[in-house]
Amino acid sequence: MKYSIFFKSTILFLMVLFLVSCKQAGKSETENQGDHPDDGRPSVSELIKEMDTNADNKLSKSEVHGPLSNDFSKIDTNNDDFLSKEELENAPKPERRGPGNVDNSNNVQKDLEVTVNVDPSLFIKESMLKDIKQEERTLADGTVALCYIITTASQPNEHNMGPWCPTHINDGKDKGGIWFKDDKVYDVDGHFIANLKDFYSDEEWALFREDGSIKVTETQEECEAAARPDVDEKYHNYCVQCLPDYYKEKVSTYVIPVKPMYLENSNSLGGNGIGIAFNGVNFDAAAPTHAILAAHTLAPLDDAGGHVNPHSGYHYHAVTGATKEVKQKDEHAAMLGYALDGFGIYAHKDNSGNANADLDDCNGHYDEDRGYHYHAGAAGSNKILGCLHGVSGSLTVEN
Repeated sequence: MKYSIFFKSTILFLMVLFLVSCKQAGKSETENQGDHPDDGRPSVSELIKEMDTNADNKLSKSEVHGPLSNDFSKIDTNNDDFLSKEELENAPKPERRGPGNVDNSNNVQKDLEVTVNVDPSLFIKESMLKDIKQEERTLADGTVALCYIITTASQPNEHNMGPWCPTHINDGKDKGGIWFKDDKVYDVDGHFIANLKDFYSDEEWALFREDGSIKVTETQEECEAAARPDVDEKYHNYCVQCLPDYYKEKVSTYVIPVKPMYLENSNSLGGNGIGIAFNGVNFDAAAPTHAILAAHTLAPLDDAGGHVNPHSGYHYHAVTGATKEVKQKDEHAAMLGYALDGFGIYAHKDNSGNANADLDDCNGHYDEDRGYHYHAGAAGSNKILGCLHGVSGSLTVEN
C-alpha cells in the first residue's frame, strides 16, 4: 500500500509538471510567433537587421532583394517607397517551397501568340566547352521538355576580367572597377575608397592604411574568407577581389528549354544563376550587398559588371554593354542572352537611349516580333531580372 501511494503521487506530480511545461512552452511560442516564424523564414526584425544598410529601421527599394523586391509595391501600402516594420508584419506570407523546388501546381501555362525558340547559333562558339546539344530534361516544375545543354567555363572572350580593387588611394579609375548605390554606378578609384565614410555616412569604414595603401585580399584563401555572407572578422574593412585563375577549372552546365513556356504567375529567382550571356557567362541574381556592407567590406564589379566568387567563378551582376549584343531590325534594344526559362534577355535601353516603361516585376514584356522577353535592369540597380515568368531550366557548376 505504501508503495502504491508513492507511485500514484509520483505519477500525479509528473502529470502536473508536464501540463505546466506545455502551457509555458505554448505561451512562449505564442509570445514569439510574430518575431520568430516556425516555418524557417527569418522574422521581420531579422529581415530589417539583415537588409537595412543605412540603419534607419526601414527598407528602401535599393536595400531589399529576392521576394521582397518582387512584391515591394504590394507591401508598401502607404506608397512612400519604404517598407516599415508594420507593413512587413502585415504582408501576406509567401508560400513556402522546398530547396530547389518550384510549386507550379496552380500556375497555368499560357499560350502566347508569338513564342520565339532559343537560337543556339547566337552563342560564341569559342566560349563553349562542348558542342551545344539537345536532350529531354525535367524542368523546375517537373515538366519534361526538349532542352539545350550548354557547357561553358563562364569566362568571356570579348573583354578582360577585372580590375576590381585599386591598391592606393591615389590610384585612378583604371585601377579599379565599379560599385552601385541607389541605382547609380560609381568608379571604384582610390578617391572613392578613401571617402567611403562619407559615401555611406558611417565612420567605421577604413579600407586604407596610414600610408595610403588599400587593404585588398591577395590570395585565394583570403578571398574565400572574405567573399562569403559571414565575412571572416580578419577581413572586415577590406576590398575583396577573387581572381579568375583561382577557379578556372570550373565548368558551368545550363539546361534551357528549346521553346520557353510562359506562366501566368512569376517565380522568384533562385540563388544559382538566372541566365546566360552569349559569351557563356552566368547572369546572376542580385549581389548580397547587405551582408558584405555590414562587415564594411567592398566587393566591386569590373567595368563589364562582373566579379568572381568561389561558388560560381566569374559572373555578372550588372549589364554595362561589354558583352556580345545582337542588334534588332527595329529600334528595339539589342539582345544579350537567355534566361534559364528560355526567354530572351535584352539590353536596358533601345537604340534611341530609351528604357521601357511597361515592364512587369520580372523586367519583362511582350511584343509581336520577340514574344515575351526580358530587359536587363539598369547597371546600378543590382537587378538584372526581378523574377522568371517561364518554366525554368537549371545551372550546375562543378570543378
